[in-house]
Amino acid sequence: MEYQKYITTEFDELVTKVSGIKWLPWVGKYYNKTRIMVLGESQYEDGDYWQEDNIEATRILIGSGFTGNKGKIYKNTEKVLLSTGEPTKEQGDIVWESVVYSNLVQRLMSSVKERPSDSDLDKGWVSFLDIVELLKPEVCIVLGKSSLGRLGYYLNNNDTEWERNASEFYEKEKIINLSKNGYMLKLIFINHPSGSYGFDYEKWAELVKYNEPNLIQKLSEVSDSKM
Repeated sequence: MEYQKYITTEFDELVTKVSGIKWLPWVGKYYNKTRIMVLGESQYEDGDYWQEDNIEATRILIGSGFTGNKGKIYKNTEKVLLSTGEPTKEQGDIVWESVVYSNLVQRLMSSVKERPSDSDLDKGWVSFLDIVELLKPEVCIVLGKSSLGRLGYYLNNNDTEWERNASEFYEKEKIINLSKNGYMLKLIFINHPSGSYGFDYEKWAELVKYNEPNLIQKLSEVSDSKM
């Protein structure tokens, strides 16, 4: 498969043991140099239900951007992470070679109009917290804010070792810091880059840059190492 040259499979054996995982996450081959994760919301049916039982579906969707046209979500995500309105193809490819990408909801939506249920989100956060303990990202850019309440609900209503500052859930901008047994993860929630609620990439690029100032430098270092 063409996309396999852009990823690493070193975490696959561990990830497949995580309960609730339907699709393997995309793990760029330079991820260990950046420890950046991008968390989408869901995948939806787009023809013949080919994704339903294909554990590689997320990777196929991301990988198609290397050889074809990238959709709005992926392009806007690149703009935020690179803090530029016109990323080159080479810059965009560096982003995806450098990050983990997964979707929170591990159930195929029937169409773009279907919304995840609370149960979908609850299950997703449980699996997500298990996955990050394996992959150890330092920062996660969460695409969309609608799932935040269910994260808070899970942490407040379950016996978990994850520590957090509850007041962060009530701030205007949602920057959530989690920690467990010495491991620390920063979640930066931005508007969904589909643009359904309006998407000002400059606003979110500034938010990411302010809260994770080394992110662009990490991507630049990956780019430099390839030259």
